Amino acid sequence: MADNYDAIVIGAGLAGMGAAALLQRGGMNTLLIEKEPKPGGRTGYFDLEGGWRVDIGLHLLELGDASALHRMIQAAGKEVKWAKFSEDVGVFQDGKWQDQAALLSLSKEDLDELKAMMKRIATMDDAEIESNDLTGWGDWLARNTKSTVIRHLFEVNGMIMTTVPDPMEMAAGEVLFIARDSLTNKRQFLSAAYPVGGMAGVVDPLVESFKEAGGTLMCGTTVDSVLIDNRKTRGVAIKKKSLSPYSDWWYMPDNEVIEAPVVLCALPMWSLDAILDVNPATSPMPHWWIKRFEDMKLETTGLIGHVVGLKEPVYDKPNFLSVLELEKTRMPFQAFVPSAFDPGVAPEGKSILATDCVVEPDQIFDTFELGRLLKSMWEDTKIMFPGIEDKIEWIYEYKCVGCDGLARKPGQVGRYKPDVVAPAVDGLFFAGDTYQGRGLAVNGAARSGHKCAETILDKHGK
Repeated sequence: MADNYDAIVIGAGLAGMGAAALLQRGGMNTLLIEKEPKPGGRTGYFDLEGGWRVDIGLHLLELGDASALHRMIQAAGKEVKWAKFSEDVGVFQDGKWQDQAALLSLSKEDLDELKAMMKRIATMDDAEIESNDLTGWGDWLARNTKSTVIRHLFEVNGMIMTTVPDPMEMAAGEVLFIARDSLTNKRQFLSAAYPVGGMAGVVDPLVESFKEAGGTLMCGTTVDSVLIDNRKTRGVAIKKKSLSPYSDWWYMPDNEVIEAPVVLCALPMWSLDAILDVNPATSPMPHWWIKRFEDMKLETTGLIGHVVGLKEPVYDKPNFLSVLELEKTRMPFQAFVPSAFDPGVAPEGKSILATDCVVEPDQIFDTFELGRLLKSMWEDTKIMFPGIEDKIEWIYEYKCVGCDGLARKPGQVGRYKPDVVAPAVDGLFFAGDTYQGRGLAVNGAARSGHKCAETILDKHGK
């Protein structure tokens, strides 16, 4: 490691990697610390023997080459190769998957209303969108639509955009922002693409950009705390590996101090209290910020699901699959086939199916409820994909708390999310999908990371 750093970034997810690459390329000697063995965060990936490239979870990326993520990677001096775009949303109805567009029985009045709605959303300005950040999507639709068919269509797409099951709990401002972005860039209400090579296609370019510019990446390293003296950031303390064979609670690990005047916490809000003092009696952070942090840190979403390697496809269209409520699990369902977008992520002739159900975090923390839901979800999966059991080569279950960051509910989007600049502490910053930055999933993280890096570089005259 270098003797000194200009900046330390904690967390090598997309926001942390992007910000670190931009800081390093902007002239700041930067250290990027990641607790896992490799970078990627919730968009990580791994390879299996035989030619399988497996993403962690289910990821189609909003807007593809017109996305905030694409722009951030370009700003870091790299390019992303995109595979196919999602053609439509598939809906399971009458015992089979059908294109959503084909299922819409629209009267002339419905069609006229749909066209008028699309035009209105596409021409909204930022102020009108922000004025709906405290409004539920269900309430907004009730006031602005007459057709029950169109309302249902928008509710399904709102669930995909927010990973929130109840339309009344979806923030209308966030749905409108994502829809406007998609309509103006791709002329669709919701558009998504898949990178060539899966998530490696967006993770690897950022890592390469950072390293090529001379940045230092430390994986498998846990940060113990952010060091702050007299409301100024001094650096971080990292946990040194102990020689003790016992688990954490049997010993106190030694710490090593790494100094830097700038520390960027690119980890989810709910993990902040593990490295940052948020005790109102001792914290350098203002009491109002701590109160807001405590109120919001558990306001997230959850996913459970299966990723399945198949000897042959059970579905082969390059589109997104969604069900507002499964028959047995009674939860919203999402799925897609990565190998239908990029055949290179699976061996020739074989297929990968990624599925998930939207659940509440407390259902994931309850071991028995989690087991019940996964079992029930698999029964639904067998109904939707007949014969899947006979084609399985491998399968793994997964769970994710905080799949899309801070839950995009009214009062938790736009300017209501915590700022990327810490109040009252010089040199402390935040980035990621739990902080300011609009957009579906990774695009929210990318906007946050890009904004944060530009803010830091501007403050330091770079």
